[in-house]
Amino acid sequence: MDKFYKHNKTKHGAASVFLAIIMSAVIFIECTFVIFVWNLDYALSVNTALKSQVDTILCDYNRLLFDVYGIYAFTLDGVDDYCFRKALEINGLESKAEVYITDSSKFTTEDLRKAINSYYWYRGSGIAFKKLVEGYADLIREIDEKGYLNKIGQFMQSPAAEYVSKLIKGSDSASDWIEKAGDLLNAGDLIKEAADIDSLMDDYKDSVKDLEFDIDIDIAEWNGLLSTLTRLENAFDVVSDSPDALAEKCFISHYCAYNFDCCISPKGDASINGTDFKSIHGSKRADSEYMITGLGDYPASLEVSVLIVHVLIVANILKDYANEEIRNTISVIAEVISAIILAVSEGTVDIDPRLIAAGITLYVAMVQSINDYLCIARGERAVIFEYDNTRIVTYSYRDFLYLFCLCTKEDKLIERCYEVIERDFGDLYKGISLEAVYKSQTYSVTKSYQLYE
Repeated sequence: MDKFYKHNKTKHGAASVFLAIIMSAVIFIECTFVIFVWNLDYALSVNTALKSQVDTILCDYNRLLFDVYGIYAFTLDGVDDYCFRKALEINGLESKAEVYITDSSKFTTEDLRKAINSYYWYRGSGIAFKKLVEGYADLIREIDEKGYLNKIGQFMQSPAAEYVSKLIKGSDSASDWIEKAGDLLNAGDLIKEAADIDSLMDDYKDSVKDLEFDIDIDIAEWNGLLSTLTRLENAFDVVSDSPDALAEKCFISHYCAYNFDCCISPKGDASINGTDFKSIHGSKRADSEYMITGLGDYPASLEVSVLIVHVLIVANILKDYANEEIRNTISVIAEVISAIILAVSEGTVDIDPRLIAAGITLYVAMVQSINDYLCIARGERAVIFEYDNTRIVTYSYRDFLYLFCLCTKEDKLIERCYEVIERDFGDLYKGISLEAVYKSQTYSVTKSYQLYE
């Protein structure tokens, strides 16, 4: 009995040990798989949480920046790991990984170019990009065909230019000049003409006193006007460019001219979507003028104002030429001034009255341009060309900015536009890379806005 019991005990004990060994291996393998699956699940959760965090960052773009300028971009100031931690907590997991920003894609000037093109993709059909330039191009061609620019140039290179400038800007009246001519001129026969000349002098003085900068009829001023005309001719070439190049040039120019703050606000002025610029940067800035000139607020505003006056001068020359009454009056005055100059110079300066008429037309156009500029400064539109009392072409201050933007190189416009945007909104980014490390394993996600890809 005892022998049988001993044998039975040994047999079952061996089986138990064997089974225990087998089960321990199975349990170990199962635990390994459980841990592996748990780590895999945690890894997937971390990866999902990282994607959610990146999406949250990209979704947190500056709404004002997008609404006004059509730009998707964010700053790094508000970036945190809140969404990452919450995403893990929702899945019942504890956040055991630290999130790091390993890289961030800066918003660049090339990205700005893409944003502008996208901005006008659905707005462009409602904007007459070429009409403004074509209208002014026709204006220049017409005045050039009349030969006025050539005549004015000849006048400016003649000694008569200095005499006319002194006569109009000086303190002596036309009667005083006639008296200087002595017996060569009969003052009694020139009463009306003298009154007309005095009227021109008064118009000049009244206009200049209301303006912050002075103008003069001299060669330097004429050269400045010619320089402006040469600069504007570059805008005319844009109209004949290839469709794609023309579209992009017009988009960028229109964007810089109509969607940024400027020193002179037309009536009802705001960004293209109606946003008040004060809500963007507070006090008034000459941003569009800076994009055109690359200068600070006041110098940029002054240079643009001079350019505007030059455009208005050319427009007024053509308007006056089209007005028969003004043209005839100037012709008579030119005859008188030619006689005065001949007498005062003792016969040394004998200038064709037609050249003097061209010079006086320039002077009259200058005076008229000051009044037109002051009209623009009040937020109104200036008449560029009219015929038979019908306004054919009118410009607002923004229209002039658009014209000058078209004369500025695209790269310069983009660079300066980029600077202004970053000044108002800070350093901007279009994409980001995040990493999380758990148990020596690194998880990373990189993403950016599809607009810039």
